[in-house]
Amino acid sequence: MSAPLFLLAFLASVFAFISPSFASVWLKTGNETTRPYGHVEYCSRNASDCRGRSASAKLPSARLNLLRNVNNAVNRAITAVDDKDAFGRKEYWTARTRKGDCEDFALAKRAKLMRKGFKPSQLLLTMGYSGGVAHTVLVVRTRDGDFVLDNLNNEVKPVRAASMSFLKIQAPENGGRWLRVTGKTKQTP
Repeated sequence: MSAPLFLLAFLASVFAFISPSFASVWLKTGNETTRPYGHVEYCSRNASDCRGRSASAKLPSARLNLLRNVNNAVNRAITAVDDKDAFGRKEYWTARTRKGDCEDFALAKRAKLMRKGFKPSQLLLTMGYSGGVAHTVLVVRTRDGDFVLDNLNNEVKPVRAASMSFLKIQAPENGGRWLRVTGKTKQTP
C-alpha cells in the first residue's frame, strides 16, 4: 500500500473510532414490567404523557451540546430534596418544581427537550441503581445511541459509559408502559 493510501486508511479508521455512531449503544428491552407507583400517580394527573404514541423509525442525531445544556440547566434549577420534604408525600412526580428528587429532574429535562423538538418516544424515564441506591434518569434515544441525563452528574454520558445498572425503561410506543432492560445492544432499536 502506498504511503498516501495508508495515511488515508489510517485517518478513516481514526475518524470512525471517534465518531459517535461507531460506538453507538442502546438499551435492550424485554418484556413489560411493573410501573413505578409514582409514575402511576403521575399518569393520573398527566394522562396525555402516559398513552400510546408514535415510536418514529427515524431517530434524531444526539445534539450533544443541547443535551448538555438542558442537563446542566435543570441540574442547577432544581434543589435535590426527597419527596417527603418537598411535597409532604412519600412519592410525588412532577416536571414543574424548584425542589425534588431524581424523577422530578428527569421529568423536567424531558419537558424541556420536548420543547426543543424531541419526541416523547425518544425521551424515556429509566430506573435502576446507582451506587446501590434506586435511581431514575432520563435516557435520550438517538441514532447515535442512548444517552443518560442524570441529576447526579452534569456530564451527558452514553449508556455504555454510565455508572448505573439499568432495570426498567418506559416503552417508546406507550408512555404508560414500562419494559425490563435486558442489556445493551449495538443494533438500532
